[in-house]
Amino acid sequence: MQARDFVRTAKKTIRFVHIFFCTIGAVSSTLFIFVLISSSSKNLHLNLRISLASLAVAALIACLQLDFIAFYHLFQTLTADNACDSMYEAQKCAIIRFPVVLSIYATLCGIIILAIERTIATLKYKTYEAHGSRVVGVVLVVAQWIICVIIAIISVLLRSDPGFVHYCTAYVSHPRTAVFSLCFMSTLEIVTLLYFMILLQSNQRRQVNEFVNKAMHSLTERYQLQENVRIMRILIPSITVHAVLGIAGLGSMLVFAILYRSADERLIVGFAPFSEVVMLVIPIYAVVFPLVAIFRNKQLRLATRKALPFLFNPTSPETSEMLVEHAPPVHNVIVSRPSRQLEKESDTHFVLLNEMWKKG
Repeated sequence: MQARDFVRTAKKTIRFVHIFFCTIGAVSSTLFIFVLISSSSKNLHLNLRISLASLAVAALIACLQLDFIAFYHLFQTLTADNACDSMYEAQKCAIIRFPVVLSIYATLCGIIILAIERTIATLKYKTYEAHGSRVVGVVLVVAQWIICVIIAIISVLLRSDPGFVHYCTAYVSHPRTAVFSLCFMSTLEIVTLLYFMILLQSNQRRQVNEFVNKAMHSLTERYQLQENVRIMRILIPSITVHAVLGIAGLGSMLVFAILYRSADERLIVGFAPFSEVVMLVIPIYAVVFPLVAIFRNKQLRLATRKALPFLFNPTSPETSEMLVEHAPPVHNVIVSRPSRQLEKESDTHFVLLNEMWKKG
């Protein structure tokens, strides 16, 4: 009886933790999207803003859906007395989980899209800042979501078997396919992370070359190289956090998949809520990514201060710098000089004039 009460209490705690993180993640993603689409961030290239906003939208969708699922399961945990109430129709479960699956693939695909966009910015650094096609960003993001929708539909169809599942999560109802998916996504994410590091090194080498041969590079080229380096320093820590969280979740799922054959039905139902901890990767990433992006990029940080002034200290140096930067020009007021100084300058003027006349 005590063990059952402990599991029940643990389930409630996990639900509240999920609701807290998913709500914070949804708010964070919403504010980040607002900053990116506001006029305050117009100094960032439009393609970059579109790509970052697409990532934030994917995180927002996942957080909202996970929040709904957490509230729904919390209600069931508080009201259900029978373990059989944890059984779900597989097809209904697959439909409920579709937005989450879609956002997971959209996040991964969005990181790859960012890699493509940054590759174009690196290769075309001489003209990208001024002539980088805005159509490229739109096409890349549209392709991202089309691919993700197709993959998510296929994934849901494969997991919507007839019958019931112990718990409405693919990680418990289909642990082996979940482990395969996580392995594939983690590997792809690590490869993308290494690729970003290569791009960073490439841009840093070009930046050194630009410093040595400054006269041979225009201001636009120098700006784009600096911007490429700054964006790489934003993306690498963010993707590293996401990859580490994903690998940690993969480890727990791998253990469960190995024990799945010999596991008791009660063990599966009891483990199911704890498997939801793996899904905390999404709301945590939804919070970490905007924070890293804002605090590691001065332009984005100043844009956030303009768009969301109520979140920042108005007396901070950067806020003062922002206000000074956009303050109306101060016109110099002509003030009359002292009369003695005017007399002295007038005498000097006429003396010089007389000397010029004598020489003439």
